[in-house]
Amino acid sequence: MSKTSEKDRAKDDEDLDDEAGSTDEGNDDEEEEAKATAARGRGHGHAHDDDDDAEDDGAEPEDPYWWAPHAVLSALVLIGLLGFVGMFNKTPLARLAAPVAPEPDEHEHATAAAPPPAPTPRPAQSAQAPREMFGAKHLLVMYKGSRRAPPTVERTKDEAKARATEAMTKAKADPSKFTDVVKEYSDEPGADKRGGDLGKFPKGAMVPEFQAGLEKIKVGQVSDLVETPFGYHVILRTQ
Repeated sequence: MSKTSEKDRAKDDEDLDDEAGSTDEGNDDEEEEAKATAARGRGHGHAHDDDDDAEDDGAEPEDPYWWAPHAVLSALVLIGLLGFVGMFNKTPLARLAAPVAPEPDEHEHATAAAPPPAPTPRPAQSAQAPREMFGAKHLLVMYKGSRRAPPTVERTKDEAKARATEAMTKAKADPSKFTDVVKEYSDEPGADKRGGDLGKFPKGAMVPEFQAGLEKIKVGQVSDLVETPFGYHVILRTQ
């Protein structure tokens, strides 16, 4: 009886040792699994940190509401324009731009009521008298420095006077040959083609010296020397 009990106790002790060993092995397996889980967690955490660092290093993500400030600003500008053109006012813009006539005062009412004064009679104006007309032919001898003298004219004023005197003598000797004398002596451009003919012109159309010399002679007569800023003239009156 005692031997059997000792064997039983020895067997129970072995069973207890086996259970303790299995428990220790289970505990060791659980510790290893916990360590592996922790390592995976740390690795996953490092991965998220790397992603966060990558996001920090890159550009900021685009704001999906970037258009909102622009839309608000555009709406404010539109409202301002509508207010300017009178959308919110009953008075149209055309009426605002039109001038407003001032209200008449009592003095204006009295003036409007009074009849206008009778017009003052004016004396009848006489018709303007026609200007006196003249006609003439002439020759012109220029000198260096006279008005509109071309560069080809090199004679002095005394030389021009002597030449004009010579032409005058020939013209007075035979007024009918005045055109030939013009062609020979005159320095006026185109004189040889026109024969010095000035046609008809009203009084005052020529320089005063020329007009005065013309009025001293009669139609068909040849004048003495007439000096003007252009040089020395010899005139034949034709009208």
